[in-house]
Amino acid sequence: MGIWTKLALLLYAALLSGCSIAMALNGHPEPNFDAFEVGSTRKQAEIQLGTPASSKVLENGNKEDTYKYEMGNSPNGARATLYFYYDLATIGLAEPIFSLIEVFQGHDEETQIVYGPDDRVVEIKGYRPPPPSPELKAAEEAQQQLIKRPQPEINATPASAPASQ
Repeated sequence: MGIWTKLALLLYAALLSGCSIAMALNGHPEPNFDAFEVGSTRKQAEIQLGTPASSKVLENGNKEDTYKYEMGNSPNGARATLYFYYDLATIGLAEPIFSLIEVFQGHDEETQIVYGPDDRVVEIKGYRPPPPSPELKAAEEAQQQLIKRPQPEINATPASAPASQ
């Protein structure tokens, strides 16, 4: 391997350094599907899903909007911190692998929502996240039991004693 090849590889590694960190910090938060349901207003749905990618008026006068969004690529500071420390430990050699991992994070989804004439949700079609499994629910409940809750302050002074004369 010649000196120019080595220099080109070193320059390439330097250019890639830090890309995975920036990619982990950027992304689109996932929509909260529990924030809207049938009967919700258009505004409630659009707060979570954004503006519709397309709209069409149906035969019965209702309007169907299609929303496109990305799932599985929310900004994640913990992942970026992990990449940073691994980059330091490997002198940047792990960066191409981390960058590839970040490139393939997430997937595109779409949901169609039918609105009635009063701009309220009539029907939700397309992607909806699966309900949590019983194991996940049990784990979340066990975790909630371990959370320290603030103890109510107990007043150490006794109740007012009868006044002595």
